Amino acid sequence: MKKKGAVSDFTKQRNEELKSAFKAQLYLLGTIPTEELFTRAAKMPASRFWVSERRAAEVISKMLKGDMMFGMNRKKREMYIEILIRVREEMRREPGITVTEATFRAVNSPAPEFYLTPKSARVIIYRIRG
Repeated sequence: MKKKGAVSDFTKQRNEELKSAFKAQLYLLGTIPTEELFTRAAKMPASRFWVSERRAAEVISKMLKGDMMFGMNRKKREMYIEILIRVREEMRREPGITVTEATFRAVNSPAPEFYLTPKSARVIIYRIRG
């Protein structure tokens, strides 16, 4: 399991993308409550799933064996379920592909959202704002 406070290689890229999503919502929406801006920014599409390929492959392997990771927080679980759907689709489309390769492709494909809670989005945006 990821350690609290661990920094991934892509953290800076994710943070900049989230900041851009927040600013886009800010300019579009004008005067709405700040918390709504964080919610909308977190729900904007992302260029990829913000998890390492290695960690995703570990979780997806467990999920394919029947462990549905019920102890995981809701947003992370939603993200892994979406990755699992994409991995299964890759494996259906290309029989013989490894779980690792299918997961790599899924993680690096566009994500429908950042899979962050509004609170997490707020913490990241306030930390990097500028």
